[in-house]
Amino acid sequence: MALSTSSTGLVLITGATGNVGFNTLVHALRAGLTVRVAVRSETKATQLMRRLSLKTTSKQRQRVTLAIVPDITAEGAYDEAMHDVTQVIHVASPLVTGSQKPPIESEKAEDYFIGPAVRGTQSLLEAADACGTVKRVVITSSIVALIPVAQMEGTEPRPKGVPVRPTDRVPFTPGPYHSEFAAYANSKIAALAAAETWCEEVRPAFDVVHLHPSFVLGRNDMAATTAECMKGTNAMVLAMLLGKRFGPFAGATVHVDDVARCHVAAAIDTVHVPGNESYILSQGSRWNDAKDMAATLFPFAEKTKLLVRSGNVGTTKIDIDASLAEDTFGLRFKGFSDQVESLVGQFLELKTNNKPGEQKKVMGNGGMKKTGVKAKVYHHVDMPSMCPTAIMVYTSHRSRSRGIHHS
Repeated sequence: MALSTSSTGLVLITGATGNVGFNTLVHALRAGLTVRVAVRSETKATQLMRRLSLKTTSKQRQRVTLAIVPDITAEGAYDEAMHDVTQVIHVASPLVTGSQKPPIESEKAEDYFIGPAVRGTQSLLEAADACGTVKRVVITSSIVALIPVAQMEGTEPRPKGVPVRPTDRVPFTPGPYHSEFAAYANSKIAALAAAETWCEEVRPAFDVVHLHPSFVLGRNDMAATTAECMKGTNAMVLAMLLGKRFGPFAGATVHVDDVARCHVAAAIDTVHVPGNESYILSQGSRWNDAKDMAATLFPFAEKTKLLVRSGNVGTTKIDIDASLAEDTFGLRFKGFSDQVESLVGQFLELKTNNKPGEQKKVMGNGGMKKTGVKAKVYHHVDMPSMCPTAIMVYTSHRSRSRGIHHS
């Protein structure tokens, strides 16, 4: 669909150091948008711009400024970063890392997952409301806010003939939680409920769009090593192709490129994308099909044991109705094979030290994705392969490290 950008001024993006956020940033710049990116530290800013230099032109990067927000849960965290912003894409949220052993106690879940997700969203909405220039806020929710975890994991059957729809909501369940995934799911449930309650009570001048991707798969251009490729939901496919056995999980996936495209369109195309709506971003998949797909796309990798067939991820079949998103955004979501090709292609590039696009030659048929808040602006920052970029540094006396990860 053509993007209507006539009313677009400055877009604030959070969570751009993660796979979804970074791809969204790249799509936004390629669409000609001017973007301010909120990151947690100058180190993260440097890392982001270094990776961005590989995916965008110098002219495109001239439309980027960076706002350093150390703690998204601090009071007034986004107040300065929101100055003159017209659209917001809020991706930042704690992610599953696999580092916490179950059960996840309530206090730990609140500190790491639920609190940051809820307070970060509320802080952003409050800043957008106080700003006075914001016209739309897009929030990255998740399919887990619409489907109970037990159904996602196959331990509870879903009623037959009842597809998951964007209007569905799952009630919040307090901890302790049997897994990080369950704690993460409840953070998304709580954040969605908090945002919708806030909008009903405040009735801001802007509208809010909630996007609900399922398991996001595809090339992660923030990853520079195979270990970094294993972060996030890409690990579900890669771990299986390296021999791991786990699951089951819902057979619902979506290509990161589709997710990024929908985020940008939702933010700026108010003509075709109605606000105050939820949209499901997903299509059906069978996890174990990735083994045959990878073998067909990259036969050399199987022959040389870079990838194996001994892994297994069970699939829970759930009927999910994503037609509203496909009709609204004017696309058909890329299939599982495209997702596997994208993420496995990158993994093999890094594993074999090949450049993007060379996998076809090496691997076979495949290819490869306010209280106490101060502001200071630095220009001509010394970052490799970059045009001069202004970094707006925001610190808070109340800020503290909470291990926030960005999706």
